[in-house]
Amino acid sequence: MARALDFDVAVFDLDGTLYMTELSVTPAIKQTFAELGLPLPPDRDIDELIGKPTTFYSAFLRARGGDLAREVERRVPARELELVRAQGALFPHARETLEELRRSGCRTALLTNAGPDYLGVIMGTFHLGPLFDEISSFRSGEVSKTARLRETVRRLDGEGAAVMVGDRRFDFDAAREAGVPSVGVRHGYGHEELALADVVIDDLWELVGMRRATLAARGR
Repeated sequence: MARALDFDVAVFDLDGTLYMTELSVTPAIKQTFAELGLPLPPDRDIDELIGKPTTFYSAFLRARGGDLAREVERRVPARELELVRAQGALFPHARETLEELRRSGCRTALLTNAGPDYLGVIMGTFHLGPLFDEISSFRSGEVSKTARLRETVRRLDGEGAAVMVGDRRFDFDAAREAGVPSVGVRHGYGHEELALADVVIDDLWELVGMRRATLAARGR
């Protein structure tokens, strides 16, 4: 198990951390491009998009869509939402980890670069609303998660006792800039970017072990 961290607030990324994004975004892009007769983007290029702000996703679709850019931009997000509902899934132990952390008195938040429509479908499909005290999505013009992370930690009274859980450099950079320890998950899409995390875990349930160690050290 990874080394323990002392925390009362856990802030989670969504795509690649809690949600298995490749089950919806990859087929949505490939199916749409195939239907329109466009060259299929490599999986690695699609994976590179996951976790980036929505503006990067839109720019990718426009650039790859060529003369059909507008149609690609219209079809892909709609198809992706259909696929979230039809075949989307959370990573193993995602729900159980959130539930157990909250039972232990830990406050939880969701901090994502996803847009509100996509986020709303994820939240509704998997009934995640009751599992978070704060939910924060991408803001137009935003270049990093840092400001939102600071705000979230402050609102949840977690200064000095919070962690940021994610899989990409956007999560780890925001954590470092906000003065919050970061936890990287191996099952995500960051790969070599995990070197930027303070702690790396193989399974989300390891966070429960860290939380229990925190409470035991406090004699609770």
